[in-house]
Amino acid sequence: MWEAIGDYAPAQLDAHDRLYRRWARQRMRTGLLVGWLVVTAGGDTVASGAVWLQEIQPHPLVRLGPVPYLLSMYTDPRHRGKGLATRIVREAMRWAKKRGYVRMTLHASTQGRGVYRQLGWKRTWEMRARFAPRRRSTRNRSR
Repeated sequence: MWEAIGDYAPAQLDAHDRLYRRWARQRMRTGLLVGWLVVTAGGDTVASGAVWLQEIQPHPLVRLGPVPYLLSMYTDPRHRGKGLATRIVREAMRWAKKRGYVRMTLHASTQGRGVYRQLGWKRTWEMRARFAPRRRSTRNRSR
């Protein structure tokens, strides 16, 4: 997914993959992350998506508890246009509604926006600030 939507070096993707796997496994064990896969008859995974029960501050629509956040949506380019992503999103929405959640959020890539729009998702406004990483000092510090 990250390779398809960003300009990342292979080393960055490898490091991220290890970190993401650890993060995802921890949340799957506690039930805070659930996922869906589309697997071919030959055993190849060609599409996927997940819902993270993301803790947010209470507000008028959400008194206590998490809000489902759709993430890690990806369809192999050779299998796009077949409705696989739509099926995953529908199933994720069904899953959340069945559990009583009143809303769901996501950050859509440019490629995925049409899928979400056709299923009734509305664009929201979000802002972001990026901070440059701190440079590590090369000198030895005594403790």
